[in-house]
Amino acid sequence: MEEFDFPYHRVSDKYPESSVRVQFGGGYQFASEPRAPDQLTFTLRFPAMWYFTDGSGDLDKEVNLQRNMAALEAFYERHRLWKRFEYDHPRRGVVVVRFADPLETPDPLPNENGLVQAFEVKLIQQP
Repeated sequence: MEEFDFPYHRVSDKYPESSVRVQFGGGYQFASEPRAPDQLTFTLRFPAMWYFTDGSGDLDKEVNLQRNMAALEAFYERHRLWKRFEYDHPRRGVVVVRFADPLETPDPLPNENGLVQAFEVKLIQQP
């Protein structure tokens, strides 16, 4: 299983609504016990990544891999929304995930040598 090796980001965790809740009169609320473990969603916020080019001006996916936007796009294209991979979560350790949403590639900023705008990637935990 391939490892997601793009470490320059912040991550937040989102727990799902895993119980059935029923609102009764008088402000009373009942919640049932979940039937399965929670499937967390991780939002990765990348403040910066770059498109690097080689000497001829073509995209270079092999240089500075951890900050390379073209390398991240290639990783997404290999996995899309169905193929699982490992993500080294800073608090949970290595977890198995897949992409939760399609990758949206940001525009490169003008006159910034391939630097792209800040963007997010969503991953969903897998059993």
